[in-house]
Amino acid sequence: MLSSTQTISVNRLRPVSVRPLDGRDREAFDLLYLSNPVRYITVRMNEETYGFDSEKVQNWGTFAEDGKTLCGIMTRFGNTIVAVDEDGRSAALFALTVDNERGLAGMRGFAPLVGAIGEQLCRYAPSQQDASHFLQLEDPVSTSLELLNRARRASLKDLDALALLYTNAGEMYRNRTNIHAKLTNDRVFIAERYDVRSGMTQIVSCALTNVEGTEAGVIGGVYTMPVMRGRGYAEAVTSALCYDLQRDGKMPCLYYENPIAGRVYSKLGFVKRDEWSVMFFRVVNPPRRHTP
Repeated sequence: MLSSTQTISVNRLRPVSVRPLDGRDREAFDLLYLSNPVRYITVRMNEETYGFDSEKVQNWGTFAEDGKTLCGIMTRFGNTIVAVDEDGRSAALFALTVDNERGLAGMRGFAPLVGAIGEQLCRYAPSQQDASHFLQLEDPVSTSLELLNRARRASLKDLDALALLYTNAGEMYRNRTNIHAKLTNDRVFIAERYDVRSGMTQIVSCALTNVEGTEAGVIGGVYTMPVMRGRGYAEAVTSALCYDLQRDGKMPCLYYENPIAGRVYSKLGFVKRDEWSVMFFRVVNPPRRHTP
């Protein structure tokens, strides 16, 4: 497992060009990753999962004058952009690329870069921007056997109940197809409550992995029914998922925007490693002109 403090030195060159990435850029990305493993760990997991030749995602990179040194990377997942570099200097080139894309709802990534891209967009404009904190859990999860026993790993038998849980999750909504894929390909942990009146067991909380690589996994989808919050369910499912990842030698990572959730993660031993940002777009009609 790679420590968050292990890095190698690379020259911080100014990016002068941007282009789509493909499988031939793997070596250039490996060097970029090693320059700041914390910053690029999520990108690495996505690359391990999808590759640079995938039809499911699109990747672009900014390059230095030599045309070989990768300075930043941007990925499109569905209607969302993820943008990361070392210091925000890829913003102008990435802004041009974003403006050429259609149907985008927003962007997330390294906070200074996201903010700078937002300032230079012409087809889109920021409608909302929120801080997103990147955390890692390098030490064993701080939990108890009692808490771990309150959660279990979900299976396809739980599909209907999970679909019902996320139907009412507001902005955290997940459709049945997405949940089925998670149950099939990823780690999903749930907590249940027995309802005495109905005599039935109900799923009240869930945590899952959004993406997983050889060294780490990103936790997401942490949701608890509103009437069941404050009872330790989110802590139970998250700690069980962390324990499962660490048992396989993988570092749990996550992003959060909600301060209440942040307190739960801090209690489990997560430490803040980087500052990201989430930006939502509105379409500008007619588009503004890019300034040289």
